[in-house]
Amino acid sequence: MPLNSPEIKHSVINQQLELAILNLNEFAAHFKLTDKRTIEKQAALYVVRSILKDDTLEILYQETGKPYLPNLNISISHSYNWLVVLFSFNGVDVGVDIEKVRDKILNIKEKFLSLQELQDLKNASLEKYTVYWCVKEAVYKAIGKIGLIFEEHIHVEDFTYSQKGGKINTYVEDDAIKKTYTLHYQLLNEYILVYTDN
Repeated sequence: MPLNSPEIKHSVINQQLELAILNLNEFAAHFKLTDKRTIEKQAALYVVRSILKDDTLEILYQETGKPYLPNLNISISHSYNWLVVLFSFNGVDVGVDIEKVRDKILNIKEKFLSLQELQDLKNASLEKYTVYWCVKEAVYKAIGKIGLIFEEHIHVEDFTYSQKGGKINTYVEDDAIKKTYTLHYQLLNEYILVYTDN
């Protein structure tokens, strides 16, 4: 890697999972990139190649748009300054989402929350609403099935939000799928990060 390469913060969650985070602004400045799509695509490739120590790797995409590597499952998310890649080393499909905490989430809450979830979130913080959105995005990415409807098929069990982070249980149910997930969430400055662990 070149001198002073953009730093990738990564953590091994367990033997099967590794999470890597990259600052997109630093990456773009280092490689003198200005196009948003190019920055996001090249940054994801940079993270994958750096973590797996293989400069020949290419990120492939299924018809659904879900990214993967030839022998490895991954999930990718970006929001403003940050890009996150979740690596699964045991063949399990995984999902990750990072979102900036913003009021905009309240404008679309009826589009992704069930009536029960809207009730559970009554008087909740903006951060907790964002966690629900990220949970549904992460699960959707893990499943990779077109046609899943957030408010109808992906259900988040209510939990007590903590700024220190925590675990969330969710289940997916439609005509073809019945599956439960445990996810982890954490607050990173003004961003919420959520990822699946099973």
